[in-house]
Amino acid sequence: MNHLELQEAIEKTLEGIQALKQQIEKASDPREEKRLKRKLKELQYLQLWHIEQYEQSSN
Repeated sequence: MNHLELQEAIEKTLEGIQALKQQIEKASDPREEKRLKRKLKELQYLQLWHIEQYEQSSN
């Protein structure tokens, strides 16, 4: 991925993280909440990876 693509990926994952946090707040089923939290953690790790790649590409 080039620098611009990484920047866009970071923004998209951030939007996804924010959307999931809102869904978690509204979730009433404990199993659904747990599934959403697991998905949130995956997106957070993906965002960290994108940020790391972005920083490496600027060096």
